[in-house]
Amino acid sequence: MGNPFRTSCIAIFVLIALAKASFSQEIVFSQPGGFYDNAFLLSLSCSTDGCSIHYTVNGNTPTAHDLTYNSPIALDESLFPSSNIYTIVNCPENEWFLPDSIQKCIVIRAAAFDETGNQIGKVVTNTYLIQSLGCNTHGLPVVSLCADSLDLFDYERGIFVPGVTFDPSNPNETGNYYQSGREWERPMNIEFYELDNTGINQQAGLRTHGGNGRGIQQKCMKIYARNEYGKKRFKHKFFESITDTSFKHLVLKPLTATWFRAGVNDHICNQIASQLNLETLASRPVAFYLNGEYWGIYFIHEKPDERYLETHCHVDIENVNLIESWWGECEAGTNDSFLELYDYIYNNDFADPEAYTYVASRIDIDNFIDYQIFEIFTANLDWPANNMRCWQEGDGRWRWIFFDGDIALIKKEFDAFANATYDGPQAYPSNSRATLFLRKLIQNETFEAAFINRFNQLLHSALAHESTKPFTDNALETLKGEMPNQVARFGNPESAELWEGHVRYLDEFLSLRANYIYEQLGEYYLSDEYELTIDAIYPSPAQDEIRVQVHSDKTILTDIQIFDINGRLLHTTPSAIGIGETEVTLPIHLESGVYVVKIRHESLAFVVIR
Repeated sequence: MGNPFRTSCIAIFVLIALAKASFSQEIVFSQPGGFYDNAFLLSLSCSTDGCSIHYTVNGNTPTAHDLTYNSPIALDESLFPSSNIYTIVNCPENEWFLPDSIQKCIVIRAAAFDETGNQIGKVVTNTYLIQSLGCNTHGLPVVSLCADSLDLFDYERGIFVPGVTFDPSNPNETGNYYQSGREWERPMNIEFYELDNTGINQQAGLRTHGGNGRGIQQKCMKIYARNEYGKKRFKHKFFESITDTSFKHLVLKPLTATWFRAGVNDHICNQIASQLNLETLASRPVAFYLNGEYWGIYFIHEKPDERYLETHCHVDIENVNLIESWWGECEAGTNDSFLELYDYIYNNDFADPEAYTYVASRIDIDNFIDYQIFEIFTANLDWPANNMRCWQEGDGRWRWIFFDGDIALIKKEFDAFANATYDGPQAYPSNSRATLFLRKLIQNETFEAAFINRFNQLLHSALAHESTKPFTDNALETLKGEMPNQVARFGNPESAELWEGHVRYLDEFLSLRANYIYEQLGEYYLSDEYELTIDAIYPSPAQDEIRVQVHSDKTILTDIQIFDINGRLLHTTPSAIGIGETEVTLPIHLESGVYVVKIRHESLAFVVIR
């Protein structure tokens, strides 16, 4: 006689297996989602006998009460979603903009159901962007997100509305969209389409994201790939600038998340920072649709968390310490090592070489210098008291991540060096705790020389206008076609013409910022008592540049000038010269002849032969 308990267990497992097999049946679409020139007939099918197919066109999950598929569907304007979720107030009313109308696309979400109305197959979602029906993204790829409208806009659980948690007396910090944590994550389907229709189409988790980006009308979001949604990674080469093709978390940041109407400040900062010794975030502009309604221009980019470090730095995430503010708040791992380092720096004099040697064993000095220089150069107005992240693996050296340049590249005259070394009573945008590392380390001559020399080198290379201009030019060219749609949808920016002017202002910032940097550094490093020698000059006719090697016993700010043999001034470059050896590269084309380099009272002749 058999074991009845064992027989029952086997029966249960068989039933579960059959249920899973049945539920794994998916609807087959005759054409996948993506970009199409013209409309067509769409067919749906299911391999399960006796099932019925039901579908929605408003982004919601289909039920047995929704539209029944009986014959091929003609994709036309009648399938545009009619929910008009764009009319729902999803931010403080004084900041909300109601457009006259919006662009829409066709979203079909379908599933199979048995005779009793039970769902027996997975929901399959496809978005169709048909140019003949008015869907034109002007060369941008598309992100289409579909979620049940109650998960987004319900008073109790909707994550896109002020909702039950909103306090009118504190509108900038309350509302459902400011809630965080797994309990405020909502299931959704995300599609990403390149212009050739390659990309991703999968279930994922959705949350609101950021500080200011949660409360604005054009919401900032983060998306999570998890096994429970079907796939544990987003697998696609989203970004040309990096080789990675697998991501655990991604962020969708709207154009309006910046405090400046250009909307591309952070995107451009990330591109420039990628040329430095920094961890920084790849980003890319997209056109965004929510439940079939146009939701403007967004940037899809990486999230600076432990999964980012796992992908880029190949670390063991179980052994990573990630700090998210100068206060030592811990994003992952533990903050013990950071707080110990902070206390050591606070309590020691860095004129002492031994103290500096120890800290150099705990911090990646080259990375820290590049991080400080870049934040100073971009005049980030939301730093250093905010937006700092650093990390270490195990007991390794700390490195810094640049992220969030939303309020950078705005005030070209801003004295960010003073801001970065501030030691007064204020709390924001700078405070004595946030500036401690730089203030103490710059007391050391070795660090100060490395800092000034590297600053000077970058101002003549990666941060020079000829290096940064391609990024502003590309942003202007990439987005100008889609900008009228963004303007019509959110009234922000006010017009495409004004937006172009804002982008040109960013280019002006980048062209003039070095002049302000030298002027401001000069207030700290002007000196009439110094010993300086010009050690060597190396013309490079092939690259149209002159390299000048200088030795100084003090950090000074000065002009480097080139004269011809008749004494005519041909070129002037402001430079910060640090203690010890400094090499300055002067971008200038010189014909064959004899020339003179002059630095203050020192001069040296050299010959160019072509």
